[in-house]
Amino acid sequence: MKSIRFRLLYKFVAVLVLVSVLPMTLLGLRLINLGQTGVINALMELHQTSADKLASEINTYVRSADLGLRASMAAMLQMDWENKQTMLSALLETRQNIKQISVLSKDGAELIKMLSPYGGAEEGLKKYAATDGFKAARKGARHVSVDDATRFAVLYYPFGKDMVLRSELDLPAFIASLDLKRVGAEGFPVVLDAAGKPLAWPADLPAEAAAEAAAWEFSVNAVKSLSSGSSEIRNSAGRELLAANSPIVELGGAVVVVQPRSEAYKYAMFMERQAIYVVLLFLVLTVAAAWYFSRSLSKPITVLTRAAEYVAAGDFSRKAEVHTTDELADLAETFNKMTAQLKSYSDMQVDRIIREQKNTEAILFSTEDGILMTDMAGRVQVANRTARSVLGIPNDAPVEGRALESLIPAEAIKEPVLDVFGSKKENYFREIELSQETSHRFFRCFAAPITAPGHPEPFGRLIGFNDITLDKELARIKDEFLHSITHDLRNPMGAIKGFVEFMLKGIPGPINESQKKMLVSIDRASFRLLGMINNILDSAKMEAGKMEISIAPVNLREVASRVTSLLESLGQRKNIHFELEGEENLLVNADSGLMERMFTNLIGNAIKFTPENGTITAGVADTGATVTGWVRDTGDGIPQEYLSKVFEKFEQVKGQKAGGTGIGLTICKFVASAHLGKVWVESEFGHGAKFMFSFPKNLGKDESGKVVVKEAA
Repeated sequence: MKSIRFRLLYKFVAVLVLVSVLPMTLLGLRLINLGQTGVINALMELHQTSADKLASEINTYVRSADLGLRASMAAMLQMDWENKQTMLSALLETRQNIKQISVLSKDGAELIKMLSPYGGAEEGLKKYAATDGFKAARKGARHVSVDDATRFAVLYYPFGKDMVLRSELDLPAFIASLDLKRVGAEGFPVVLDAAGKPLAWPADLPAEAAAEAAAWEFSVNAVKSLSSGSSEIRNSAGRELLAANSPIVELGGAVVVVQPRSEAYKYAMFMERQAIYVVLLFLVLTVAAAWYFSRSLSKPITVLTRAAEYVAAGDFSRKAEVHTTDELADLAETFNKMTAQLKSYSDMQVDRIIREQKNTEAILFSTEDGILMTDMAGRVQVANRTARSVLGIPNDAPVEGRALESLIPAEAIKEPVLDVFGSKKENYFREIELSQETSHRFFRCFAAPITAPGHPEPFGRLIGFNDITLDKELARIKDEFLHSITHDLRNPMGAIKGFVEFMLKGIPGPINESQKKMLVSIDRASFRLLGMINNILDSAKMEAGKMEISIAPVNLREVASRVTSLLESLGQRKNIHFELEGEENLLVNADSGLMERMFTNLIGNAIKFTPENGTITAGVADTGATVTGWVRDTGDGIPQEYLSKVFEKFEQVKGQKAGGTGIGLTICKFVASAHLGKVWVESEFGHGAKFMFSFPKNLGKDESGKVVVKEAA
């Protein structure tokens, strides 16, 4: 017997050592690798943060001066020359960083030159016609560059009709105020301009080192890049470096931060040595502890384990017989008391559990909505009568413990139910359509987690089925009624509008001024009502997929201009001012009629919500592979909770009584989608709204007549 006992002992020790030391060793090695990687990643993030901060400060410096100059230019457009000079002098006095401001004629000669009272700028009038900045400003674009001689930031702006405003910023003084420091012992940051030349570096770094860093491929790519980044690189001598960059958007340059990898790796190597010492110490302690505890724990633990197995199987009569003089004997005694209490509690709770289960089943089976409950693995626990009917499960078929997927026979129902069950989206649902011989029903399927009080983690999922057949039928009847009545109204409304136009032109005979005003009011009202009727009919066509789209070259600016001219009369009573922005000849492939409908609905919507003496601005812009249009108003804006709803059918903002059917924006959504684009709104409540849409420029149709994006020639 002793030989068997000792063999088990040795096995127990060997297993305990392997189970504890081997995982600890592997874990230690893994942690060492993770620690080294973590140190490198942390340093890379630190360098990236440093580069981003420097780039942000330089961008903010230039952007602050830019905002001041733009505000002054906007004010000066309304002033004479004397006041303009006064404005420029005031700007120079309040902003020490601006060294000079000059106004250039259309041939590049300085008409006015204002020098900073704080010194540092050169005197004498010059000509800048040959500079890239002057040429860019003459084309209507702002231009920023860094002067090679003075290292000042030079800004050019289009000013007025034929002039250009030029300004110089004291960039060297600002960069000097940043007080660039070394990164560690050998690392450093360097600021590069748009040409890749070093603008600034730490005072204790030789200029040759900064110039060498600027010549690295990483630095050259950083100047060209529009985004931040970090990586491990090698310098010209082959030394490994950690490098991070951040673009200086306002100057076209970049900030580069580098540090030798060997310097950054010192702490990681220290971590590796410490981890090895800990693993060795743990090995010694584990072997000693395993030898000691295995002798006293193996047999009592085995006894307790066997007794626990009987209890887990529901046999509470088994006892753990442990004859020792230590805590294991107390544990065995406590275990035996626990099994006795469990047996008593189990006997008391059986009747209560059965009674509560019957009550729950009665509630579930009495409700008209379908309810099905599963655990987190998708095994069904209970399903009421309606849920069985929707899923096609016979009433006498057992469902408890079976997988939800295996219970649903019809694939058309299985897909949406499993989709809802697995979705993590809030308020997500799918509609299910059931077609039977004598009925046609619709159900809304949704899912929700089941949680216990005081336990935030769900232990199951509830799947519900709401009968929305009546709602669907009411919606269908409403749509048919609207489509029918609007179709019948369009012809008489067209006749009314036509006869009113004849009378306004004096064809039946002359009319006096009072009659003309009344006819104009009738014409506007009929135009508005006819637009509502057309919106409802077009919405029906779009939903049915019967709206034809013709793709042809269209000048989008002309479409916006034409619609603005037609609708200006509707805004005259509120004295609304209309403006137009964008390129004169913006040609795109689109449906001219639908684009006109897009601008008509957006501008008409803006007229309704723009107050008296307000402004409505329509515009278009070439945005590369796409084209963007917009309509901006100065109304009350749209509350945040309605921004995603205003494009839905019949959806209007509560409390804003401006009339309409609530369909115009829905049609805009259809038009954008038909052009493979999108429409959205940007608004802050109380500060107006800006409705925008965009779609690809190179649209066309394939052989089947489907709208596609063609490759550029």
